[in-house]
Amino acid sequence: MMHDGKLVFPAQYWDAKNVPYSTIIYSDDHGTTWKGKLAGPKSNTTESQVIETSPGVLMLNMRDNKGSYRSVATSANMGQSWIEHSSSYNALVDPVCMGSLIRARVMVHGKMKDVLFFSNPATKSGRYNMTIKASLDMGVTWLNANELLVDERQCYGYSCLTKIDDNTIGILYEGIRDLYFVKVPVSDIVR
Repeated sequence: MMHDGKLVFPAQYWDAKNVPYSTIIYSDDHGTTWKGKLAGPKSNTTESQVIETSPGVLMLNMRDNKGSYRSVATSANMGQSWIEHSSSYNALVDPVCMGSLIRARVMVHGKMKDVLFFSNPATKSGRYNMTIKASLDMGVTWLNANELLVDERQCYGYSCLTKIDDNTIGILYEGIRDLYFVKVPVSDIVR
């Protein structure tokens, strides 16, 4: 939910040439009606995640089917237009897999702070090395110092992050034929 109460979900559509695009849909009437525009920021993207970085500004973090990295774009007008983010296709390695992105207010070095957390199999190819990363500047940088390798084994790779409390993040992820849930202290990710 956005600061003004809008409900926003990541979505995807296919154009007339059957090329996928990530986008968003939203409701400003508590889910009674939904709006969106077939105006995805980048072709051949799927399985996106959306967060609000500042009031009215949405960040769409997308699986890029070209592989190697995640694509990222922002919109200040509810997806009517998009701007490629500086971290797009260079900051978050990805083997063409779904990833999880959340914004959480957590305790960092004794003070409450809004942090972006991202999880995925952190490789350019192959699904292994399930990792959680943190950005302390709303996704502008993803420093290597602020990441934690959760599981180095092969996996199916889909994951979902959640805030458990002010000091703990949870990750649910697919292994091979098993689901795992791990509680991770924020201090193990943000050093």
